[in-house]
Amino acid sequence: MADKKMYYAFEDPFGTTMEFKATSLRQAMVIKKKKAEAIGKPKEAFELTSIRKKPTQSE
Repeated sequence: MADKKMYYAFEDPFGTTMEFKATSLRQAMVIKKKKAEAIGKPKEAFELTSIRKKPTQSE
């Protein structure tokens, strides 16, 4: 069976971004909540900016 994970990217108004793999948008929202809590920001601050098959290259 093919790997159906996609890369979901979220950004807050201050430019903080997070990108990670998830199997569905629902799973991505749960991961976003956990990551936002870990950095001390509300999950509502982050908006979905992209869904890709490959990660963003930031070089």
